[in-house]
Amino acid sequence: MRVLITGIAGFIGFHLKEKLESIGIEVSGIDNLEEHKTASIKRASFIKKLKKSSIHSNFIDETSEKPDILIHLAAETGISGSLANPSLYFRQNVEGTFSVLEQCRKNGVKYLIYASSSSVYEPNQAIMSESAPHSNQLSFYGTSKRLTEIMVENYCHQFGITAIGLRFFTVYGSWTRPDMAAYKFMKAISDEQPITLYNDGNISRDFTHVSDIVHAISLLVEKIKEEKPNSHQIFNIGSGRPISVKQYAELIAKYLNKTPIIKSKPLPNNELEATYSDTSKLNNYIQFRPISTIDEGVKEMTDWYKNNQLMDY
Repeated sequence: MRVLITGIAGFIGFHLKEKLESIGIEVSGIDNLEEHKTASIKRASFIKKLKKSSIHSNFIDETSEKPDILIHLAAETGISGSLANPSLYFRQNVEGTFSVLEQCRKNGVKYLIYASSSSVYEPNQAIMSESAPHSNQLSFYGTSKRLTEIMVENYCHQFGITAIGLRFFTVYGSWTRPDMAAYKFMKAISDEQPITLYNDGNISRDFTHVSDIVHAISLLVEKIKEEKPNSHQIFNIGSGRPISVKQYAELIAKYLNKTPIIKSKPLPNNELEATYSDTSKLNNYIQFRPISTIDEGVKEMTDWYKNNQLMDY
């Protein structure tokens, strides 16, 4: 089986490549490796079958062997950035996914697994199942991800693609992106600098360790080929055990042997107060349950950070 990953040098793509290769799957990938994305460039140094290419190009045409399954992870992520530069999110997430779908259609790639986000859900949901309201997102990032789901749905019906969409819930772990809260917290706390929490950290997130994410995807890689043509399913991938952001920051500080200095800001109106994943649909589909506890996951991440503080990241 051959798998091609877009965004292979990204945080999740890098871990997924390691996981799939460990179970004997042939993996290649593309990444645009923009100069300012120093973390991706560093991860790329550990990836052999990587082609520097954009999702807006004919990237499958340029490969010698076409993949059996395409896993589309390349995206512009983060909520605050979509407020400052929504056109970038439309270009990368909506137009970029359209380009990926066209590459599948033109090259006969029948199986697609792609990343969506918990940001598609509307606010004030006690628990978020896949059928929870998702018509009015708070952020344009969430809207861009919902638009990708709608496009994939149409391509599955029109062109015989079989697809699985994954709504990720606050992924964290080693090799996390420098722009993510986890890395910002680790750096600031380690340097004894203040960290900023919304509403004093009294908002909650369904933190999900990257090892659980890539394990679930590895099971889906095996499962998707059992599906009929034209099918499209969407699943949550979360821990199902949300905690407050304040608890998360304090746990990071604990494993860095530091005391956090906390400043507070009001929650922006494009941020959810809480996320809470109902993962029962995924469990029923592939018998998957996340196994990483928040303590284990944060320790894995902070151990990585402590061992790599001098890395050009």
